[in-house]
Amino acid sequence: MNALLAAQALLLLGAAACLLPVPNRARAALGLITQGLAMALVLWAAWPVLWGAAPLEGELAWAYPVGTLKMRLDALGAFFLAWSLPMTWAGSVYAVGYLRRHLDSRERHLGVHYALLNLTALSFVLVYTGEHALVFLLGWEIAALAAWLLVIWDYPNQKVRFAGFNYLVSTHIGLIFLVAAFMILYTHSGSWELGSFGRWLRAHPGSERNLVFLLLLASFGLKSAFFPFHSWLPRAHAAAPAHVSALMSGVIHKAGLYALVRFILLIGQPDEWMGWFLIGFALLSAVIGALYTVGQRDLKRLLGYSSTENVGIAALGFGVGCLGLAWGNTPLVALGFAGGLLHVLNHAFFKCQLFYAAGAVYQATHTVDVEKLGGLARLMPATAVAFLIGGVAISALPPLNGFSSEFTIYAGLFNNAPIAPWAKVALAATGAGLAFVGAVSALSITRAFGVVFLGAPRDAEIEKPQEVNAWMLAPMGLHAAGVVLLGVAPVLGLAMVDGAVRLALAGVPGADASALQVIGQTLSRIGAISGALAAAALLLWWLRSRLARVADTPAASRHVTWGCGYTAPNPRMQYTGGSFSWDFAQRFRGLMVLLRRQKAPQGYFPSDAYLITDCVDAVERRLFSVIKHGDESAEGLSKKLREDDPRLAFAGALLALIVMAAAIVLAGGPLP
Repeated sequence: MNALLAAQALLLLGAAACLLPVPNRARAALGLITQGLAMALVLWAAWPVLWGAAPLEGELAWAYPVGTLKMRLDALGAFFLAWSLPMTWAGSVYAVGYLRRHLDSRERHLGVHYALLNLTALSFVLVYTGEHALVFLLGWEIAALAAWLLVIWDYPNQKVRFAGFNYLVSTHIGLIFLVAAFMILYTHSGSWELGSFGRWLRAHPGSERNLVFLLLLASFGLKSAFFPFHSWLPRAHAAAPAHVSALMSGVIHKAGLYALVRFILLIGQPDEWMGWFLIGFALLSAVIGALYTVGQRDLKRLLGYSSTENVGIAALGFGVGCLGLAWGNTPLVALGFAGGLLHVLNHAFFKCQLFYAAGAVYQATHTVDVEKLGGLARLMPATAVAFLIGGVAISALPPLNGFSSEFTIYAGLFNNAPIAPWAKVALAATGAGLAFVGAVSALSITRAFGVVFLGAPRDAEIEKPQEVNAWMLAPMGLHAAGVVLLGVAPVLGLAMVDGAVRLALAGVPGADASALQVIGQTLSRIGAISGALAAAALLLWWLRSRLARVADTPAASRHVTWGCGYTAPNPRMQYTGGSFSWDFAQRFRGLMVLLRRQKAPQGYFPSDAYLITDCVDAVERRLFSVIKHGDESAEGLSKKLREDDPRLAFAGALLALIVMAAAIVLAGGPLP
């Protein structure tokens, strides 16, 4: 625990050092060095716990009413820390290349940016080790405020400021729900310790526990951008720098999923309805998130919506595990929590990689508008390969890592557990929904990669791009290596979640770890098959490259794509992103709001004509409509009321008396 406390102090000192009056290069170096040292200390402390050592505990005496501040690192917290801090450090490395033009400039203070990255890393240590509610809330709030300030890096842009404000409001609404749940738990348990919360939750099933569960789920849903609490997500990702988007989607959002699993474990044996509710909530998020990815013009908004999809997939696993705890079914608990946690890890790898690739596209072309891009694979081959690897992984296709985690969740959904027939049908229907999500995700990524990286450039105003610098390529390469490694050796990922899953199995009387061994054997076979597929793909690529080099006339074997009789094809004849997905989007136009702006050609020689389609967020659209209507109603009412009208004062006083009397009656009588 001393190493964790030293890491926290080092991150705080590093954040302060980044604000010193030194050049931006020195500020970035101070941020990277202090964050790297703190990461090493955290891994040194967390690594043994991850692989089976006893949990670490520490406490700090504090004045009343806070009491003793306790910290505890168990297998679940160690799992999240094991990859959260390294990925945050990799994002800080990427930032050096992404913000390169500011390194030798004085127009922007890069020290603030790196100080916020240090504070983000600090928040993970506090959240994942906090055993005291106030420590947990402190880390939760630091993460929210640091992420908000990182999002509004380009604050002179009004759209960026609005996106940041939207995120700030949403995350604090979630904080209100979380504080409300903690206040109920403190009132009944008489303690701020999470362990005391758990003892009360296990001993008092009923309406109050149900209310606490719903409050917590709403809070964690807002944090992790579940549907319909996701409206802040696409705007924030589109506005933020690429490394900030990567960290928010791949790392920061995961705090909500960590908290969800933590409180399920604290409940011990949840009610059955909780598992079904979580499954329905998660499946809805996965389906809607996947559908919205299909119609996006903005590449980063597309990746943002896919985060809603993937947190839904991970929560599906947790819902299955929750049902297993309610039914006392060991295989369901093991499959659900192992699949969900494994997907959290896999998603962190491939989503950061995809955002880094999108950031590289933006740096090279100064746009992420899918309809303006094309042919980038020839000019940015490393970025194209990185995006392709991440795209195959996010589509849950072998031989990469997304397949193994979703396969484990499928195994839980189609498990031959002795449950009621209707429950088997419901789980099978959920499996069909998950298959639909996978198909839509594959369509979305095929559309994005094909339109952006294949074909020919679409917009002549975009300068010929070049591959990005090594500071940006290195994190992409590290994440790509992780995606491939966890794909061909998924047992490594299972080994990382083993301790956390055992914590869940402890909630089933008489449970043993045999279910984990069966999962390990299955994933070993999947890894062997995935390794063979990866080797075959590499062999085919090598043979193709070899044959192209040794051919006598390589140019003679290549020609332009057949253009259906057109002898002079041009970029306008290519599929656009909108045309690629138009037929699919029309079948779901009840859920996907498609805006169409056009100017029809006029005359024999029209000078200007266009057709622009875009998919907007139905929830956000409706929310803003309600706010506008409420604002107009309030304005109309205020015009009708006069401030000097005595009837208004009397009516207000009477209403206050009625509310006070009702509160006294509900409290059981007059207060002593």
